[in-house]
Amino acid sequence: MNNRQITTLWSQIVIEELIRQGADFFCISPGSRSTPLTIAIARNPKARWKMFADERSAAFFALGYGRATALPAVLVCTSGTAVANYFPAVVEASMDFQPMLVLSADRPFELLECGANQTIRQENIFGGYTRWQMQLPVPSTDAPLKALLSTLAYAVAKSLGESAGPVHLNQPFREPFEPSTPDLKDPWVAPLHQWLQNGKPFSSSIVPEKQPDSNTITMLRQLLAAAERPMIIAGSMTSRADALAVSGLSSDLGVPLYPDFSSGLRMVASLNPWQLLLQSPEVRKSLQCDLVVHFGGNVIAKHPSTALQEWQPEHYIVIKPQQARFSPDHNVTCRLEASIALTAEMLKGCRAIPSKPGSNTVDRFFRRASEEIQSELLPEKPVTDISAARLVSELVTSQQVLFVSNSMPVRDMDNYAQSSHPCGIPTAINRGVSGIDGIISTAAGFANGHQKPGTLMIGDIAFLHDLNALSLLGTLPVPMQIIVLNNNGGAIFSFLPISECSDVFETHFATPQNYSIRSAAETFGLDYAAPQTNQEFSEVYRAACSSNRSIIIEVKSSRAENVIQHRALRERIMALAEEELCH
Repeated sequence: MNNRQITTLWSQIVIEELIRQGADFFCISPGSRSTPLTIAIARNPKARWKMFADERSAAFFALGYGRATALPAVLVCTSGTAVANYFPAVVEASMDFQPMLVLSADRPFELLECGANQTIRQENIFGGYTRWQMQLPVPSTDAPLKALLSTLAYAVAKSLGESAGPVHLNQPFREPFEPSTPDLKDPWVAPLHQWLQNGKPFSSSIVPEKQPDSNTITMLRQLLAAAERPMIIAGSMTSRADALAVSGLSSDLGVPLYPDFSSGLRMVASLNPWQLLLQSPEVRKSLQCDLVVHFGGNVIAKHPSTALQEWQPEHYIVIKPQQARFSPDHNVTCRLEASIALTAEMLKGCRAIPSKPGSNTVDRFFRRASEEIQSELLPEKPVTDISAARLVSELVTSQQVLFVSNSMPVRDMDNYAQSSHPCGIPTAINRGVSGIDGIISTAAGFANGHQKPGTLMIGDIAFLHDLNALSLLGTLPVPMQIIVLNNNGGAIFSFLPISECSDVFETHFATPQNYSIRSAAETFGLDYAAPQTNQEFSEVYRAACSSNRSIIIEVKSSRAENVIQHRALRERIMALAEEELCH
């Protein structure tokens, strides 16, 4: 076969085996060097694909898709800076254990470091942020095709392993790139005849969940049984089954559960927001937990970390399946690397008399705190960051998914959400490294992966950061409701001590932006609304949830007033907490 035939068949095999391995959704950015891969995708009837003008947006979309499906989307790009634009999303996927597969086209070795156009060193470009990376050979009959199939199967397996994450395959091509019908009777192809006929993946990988050993479980059961004031923290998790298992354990043992938004449990109706209690130093002192069992990874608020530093419990146990260390304050006394769901199930029944410390007063506090938050929702009052978060949590339907941006939106949702859904709804954030880049793209990928309409809450700076991703919304199979909390700058900085430095704060930290969100909606053919009151917001959002069109809902506010509102509500809630638990 000639070079065109070899390249065509090679690319067809790459795409077909990825599809057979379950990686059948491709995020493609246009380019010349990746022509063989793009054509192989376009002509494979089993391939699902989406085109992206911007590789950075494509990568974040793939990240959101992976969050929704627990399967890697395959990113396909040309050579040069195209692959470098994947880096922020690759880092997020790596740090938050989300599957992703990068398939980058490259120049052959004779064009490297000789001044050839659009050529950089792409091999291992993502460094330690990949679970595995492999430099593939230029398509040639010298390379055995079974080795190619084995490599592809392993790449998908590594992306989906116990520490799921990004995998990078770098594929150089020589010109010409135009397709040509390959000769399947060529001796080079003979070892693949069975694979070509059976439609099955070349090989499979089985990675069973890590089950903790019996001695460890016995030790943990004894500690839980003996603890006077235990607490369970549900941190960042990638599995809904894990999250529900932790919730079930808390209920079974009668042990208080701190449900962080990143765990997926914050939108479960029956769980109380311990975020509100731990804000008070006096309440933290009165609780004084002697055992903390932390399932998963990071949490959003600083209050649990502060509480742990103040309590200094004899036992602070972290349970998560990944090898990566989690001990930001270096106070973990025991780290168990095991399945969260299996461990939670094996710990059930270890407390003979389940009892929540001060459960009556705690429950009364949560009722009163909820009423205090509801006072922010009076119909005629102006809609604020706080009331928008609360209203969305109440009104979002079970047929939707919810994505929340970093900075203030996720903190407001973590603190003030109130759900009516017994099992919650699919929620997500990019909390691996907590960036504000690529948020719209990730939310779009998350909704696309779930095949459900998606609501996104995002600040005006993060919205601007990913503005070109609005072009995706017109091509999604589901609509999105994007709620932009526009306070003309980075609101979170107003809560930091730097806000007192008036000579530099506004120009160097708040970064006010006076662009038109309405114009952005019009540019990309999206519906737009700017409700003024809580009642108007509720009406607009309800209508949007039942519409098949995407919409941008702008909530305008003042950064200065936003700080006053947050601090006033927090003080009222802290006063309630101290009244109920400290007297």
